[in-house]
Amino acid sequence: MGSKSSKKQKNDELKKIGEEANKNEPSTFCTFTPINVTNELLVAQSKSNPDADYKKLNFLGEGSFASVYRVQNRYTDAICAMKIINKNYSCSVSDEKEILNEINILRTMDHPGILKIFEFYSNQQSYSIVTELCPGGELFQQIIDKGPFTEKYSAYVMYQIFSAVNYCHKMHIVHRDLKPENILIVNKDKDGFPTIKICDFGTSKIFEKGAVQRKLVGSSYYIAPEVLKKHYNEKCDIWSCGVILYILLSARPPFGGQDDNDIMERVATGVYDLESPPFDKVSASALDLIRKLLTMDVNERITAEQALNHPWFKENKSQEYYNKIKDNDTMKELIENLKKYKRTSIIQETALAYLVHHFPQVKDVINSCKLFNQMDKSGDGKITKAELLKGLSERYKSKTLEQDVEEIYKNLDMDNNGYIGYEEFVRAAVSKEYFVKDNVLRFAFRYFDKDDSGEITFDEIENLFTQSIPDKTKVHETLKNIIQEVDKNNDDKITFEEFSIVMKKMIK
Repeated sequence: MGSKSSKKQKNDELKKIGEEANKNEPSTFCTFTPINVTNELLVAQSKSNPDADYKKLNFLGEGSFASVYRVQNRYTDAICAMKIINKNYSCSVSDEKEILNEINILRTMDHPGILKIFEFYSNQQSYSIVTELCPGGELFQQIIDKGPFTEKYSAYVMYQIFSAVNYCHKMHIVHRDLKPENILIVNKDKDGFPTIKICDFGTSKIFEKGAVQRKLVGSSYYIAPEVLKKHYNEKCDIWSCGVILYILLSARPPFGGQDDNDIMERVATGVYDLESPPFDKVSASALDLIRKLLTMDVNERITAEQALNHPWFKENKSQEYYNKIKDNDTMKELIENLKKYKRTSIIQETALAYLVHHFPQVKDVINSCKLFNQMDKSGDGKITKAELLKGLSERYKSKTLEQDVEEIYKNLDMDNNGYIGYEEFVRAAVSKEYFVKDNVLRFAFRYFDKDDSGEITFDEIENLFTQSIPDKTKVHETLKNIIQEVDKNNDDKITFEEFSIVMKKMIK
């Protein structure tokens, strides 16, 4: 660790670089047809060999047709997980469809409680999916080793689960296989309380409101009774959450049995025990929540949003405890970053978005995530203008607060969907010094420079930004302008040096 003076000197040097980059450089943010920076855009696809980008460190486990490795990015040294699915070995057409379904759904996700996908590779031999690493393993193993848990611990875990499920349901995504095996632990705090991520969206489905699902999907202990009847909706996930809560508090399932058939017969009855130990010592509030989750009548069963607002979470101060920022100085710095954030070029905006997406465990990203969750009162992974106004009014005093909120909102709602998403908020709130380090910038540069030529060409810009745009002619002028924003010598290409200059403008 360096001394405070050496850190200050380093920060001063970085700021000086930023000031130099900003001299005589007015904002040239594109005013043509808008290009939205979406999560789908940030998850890179490649047909090359993943071994060129990632070094395998150790084997983590395997399933019926997939192997999982702990890997290291060769450019940033970031540690990730890589799932490799062999197309030629035990991978049926339905398996392949499930894999692609998971990739496509994860690419749309933007929530702190859902596993991040970074990039994926597809060639003749295999699919390789790179995701964030969750070193703590499965919640299932934690239950086996240390369950049952206290109500405070259980509420801490369930609050995160319901927040992610609420987000999914608001996005019209039903998971259909929620269970402790599909809940991963990123890390634990000093009290042993875990930060979790929901994973395995292979059986998930995008649904229309009011639509009935008929496919029998799920795991016997956690499956909802209406799924057995092949007539269900997204509330099947709520039943699964009820089973998980029951198990956290008792270390046993509410519906046991000798085999899957026996278990599912008991699930179909909906009869479970809340009288035997340890439930005789569980609070009335926790029991009430379990009953509301494990309600046979789907219409009477609560939603994920209603679950988040249950008194049990307020009694255990789950949201406050999970999102606590250790010191006021950090909070003030994050808010100042929000106020100062400006969009100066699409290249800069996209590169920063890409880097924030790929570095979720940077300390400043974690603190920005906590501030986001504090302001996201509804727990749906979105911040409305009203939530932003309330959140900022509770944290700093200003005579121009409403004007500040209007400006922040305009700058942060980058995809113009009417709310501030999780990563939109984080990339504005974080300090930018980490993201202008040379190796980090080179990692971002390679995202644009697909052929590794050392230059970003118009064709590469066009291929990247028009993946989901049928008519490229409508954005041709916008795409040309993207190059011109950064290209200082007017050769219609962007070098790494030109890219670095525009990125270092973020340091002011």
